[in-house]
Amino acid sequence: MIFDPLFPLLPYAIVVGILAVAFIVYAVRQVRTSDLGRGAWLRRGAIFALIALIGFGPAVLEETSESVRINLDVYLVVDRTGSMAAEDYQDEQPRLEGVRADIATLTEELGGARFSVVSFDSTASRQLPLTTDVGALRDWAHTMNQEITIYSSGSNLNRVLGDLTILLERGRENNPLNKQLVFIMSDGENTSDEPRTDFKHLAPLIDGGAVLGYGTAEGARMKRYDPLLDDDSYILDHSGSSPTVAISKIDEAELEALASELGIEYLHRTEPGALSSVTAGLESELVATQGSRAIMIPQLVVWPFAVLTCLLMLWELTAATSRMSRVVG
Repeated sequence: MIFDPLFPLLPYAIVVGILAVAFIVYAVRQVRTSDLGRGAWLRRGAIFALIALIGFGPAVLEETSESVRINLDVYLVVDRTGSMAAEDYQDEQPRLEGVRADIATLTEELGGARFSVVSFDSTASRQLPLTTDVGALRDWAHTMNQEITIYSSGSNLNRVLGDLTILLERGRENNPLNKQLVFIMSDGENTSDEPRTDFKHLAPLIDGGAVLGYGTAEGARMKRYDPLLDDDSYILDHSGSSPTVAISKIDEAELEALASELGIEYLHRTEPGALSSVTAGLESELVATQGSRAIMIPQLVVWPFAVLTCLLMLWELTAATSRMSRVVG
């Protein structure tokens, strides 16, 4: 048995010692001057000792396992512009379904890593800080949608550059030994007038990852989105003389150029599947800090002493009641 004190040890031990001395002195005097015998004071001493013992926290060591986080930080950059609703993913599903499937795959293949999400549409925002809570990440992926159509101002990867730069620089500064992976999930389409900025300055901050592209060269229609309306209509293109259904096409050249600037691979995603080509080998590099380990933790064993204390106090109460009955009688 060991002790895991419920209070700071030194102050508690001093207080218990002072009270114990005072109790002994008082008990000795009472035995000499009152009609209470030694048995009553021994019983009271036992109650005092048991309560003091409980405060010292009697405990036993139990072995348990502790999850260990691998030193891997994964940043997911998710395009939520209207074009990601184009229905040319597997079986004419929206491209965001491919994003959901790949996020689920990454959480399985990179178990134990910390994940963070940055999404962008008309603006960029950090959706999830670095966390090992895979459930929170999957919940976010399950509930995410494209941006509200009426607020759309086109697609441009530049919008996420500032936030991603800050996150990677801060991550490198705070955890210099951690590896940083970046997965950019987009169709590469740029519908704004602003050309994309070069991302090369981020390459030294990245240890791996991939640019994941969604969509087809033929393109597909995009449904409108407004959480307050039940609207199944498609986004229209008003650039011509008369409105027509807009078609979004993947820009693989843009995505390949982005991947080259970052020093990572480009993968065209047309259906759910493994991403082992960009995640394989990370486990073996980080195996020393991955998985779980056995640890010994103290488990308090208070109940036997509490039960014994209660029995002694019940005995004391019975004896006191008996004495009072005799006095009244």
